[in-house]
Amino acid sequence: MPYRLVPTPQPRPEADIETPEMIEAALAAERDEHDVRVLSEVIEIGMRLMQAQEAYSTARLAALAAEGAALNPGEDPTAAYSKIAQTVRRTVALKKQLGEEVKTRRSGLLGERAARRAKRTEDHEHAVKNVIEMALSEAFHADLIAPVDPEADDGQPEPWEIEEREMLGDAELLLEDLEEFGDWLTRPIGETVARLCLALGLAPDICVKRGDTWWVRRSDTSYEIIQEEKRAASAACSP
Repeated sequence: MPYRLVPTPQPRPEADIETPEMIEAALAAERDEHDVRVLSEVIEIGMRLMQAQEAYSTARLAALAAEGAALNPGEDPTAAYSKIAQTVRRTVALKKQLGEEVKTRRSGLLGERAARRAKRTEDHEHAVKNVIEMALSEAFHADLIAPVDPEADDGQPEPWEIEEREMLGDAELLLEDLEEFGDWLTRPIGETVARLCLALGLAPDICVKRGDTWWVRRSDTSYEIIQEEKRAASAACSP
C-alpha cells in the first residue's frame, strides 16, 4: 500500500513578529526613555541650584537688613533663582510631554505585537487544518472500495463527493470537541489524523507512524496504475 508523508507546518519564527518599522519605533522609544531619564537628572540639578540660590538670596537679604544697607545698583538676589525656577518648570513640562509620547509609542507597539502574534497563530491554525483536511481526503480516497475516475465528470456530484464533504464536516466538528481534541494544534498532525480516522470509521491502518514521522495511505497515481497494468499484461503474455 502506498503512503504519503504527513507534513507538520511550523509557525513563523517569533522574530517575524517584529517588522522593520516596529524595530525602529522600539529603538526610538528607547532613545526617548533615555532622554526622559536625562531630563529627570536635569530637574534634580536644577532643584539643587534653586535651593543653593534660595540660601544665597536669603543670606544676602538678611545681611543687608542687619547692616541697614541697600542693594547695589541693578542687584537682584532673587533673579538667578527665578531663571533657574523657570528652566526647571520648562524641563518638567518637556519631560511630561516626552514621557506621554513614549507611553503612546510603547502602547502602540504592544498592540501591534499582540495583533501580529494573533495573526501568526491564526495562520498556523489554518495551515494545520489544511494539512489535516488534505490527509483525511487522501485517507478517504484510499479507503474507497471502487477507485475514483477523475475524468468522469457529468456535472453532478458523485455519491463519494457528498460523503467526503460530510466526512470533512464531521472532522471539523470533532476538532471542536475540547475534551477529545482540545490539544490538536500542539499534537503531531499525523496523530490527530489517525485519531480522526478512527473516530470517522476509516481503516485502522490508514494513518501510521514510522519512527518519528506519520504517513497516510494514498491512492495509486495514474502512473502507478498504468505501470501495474503493464506489468500485469506482460505477466499474462509470458509463457
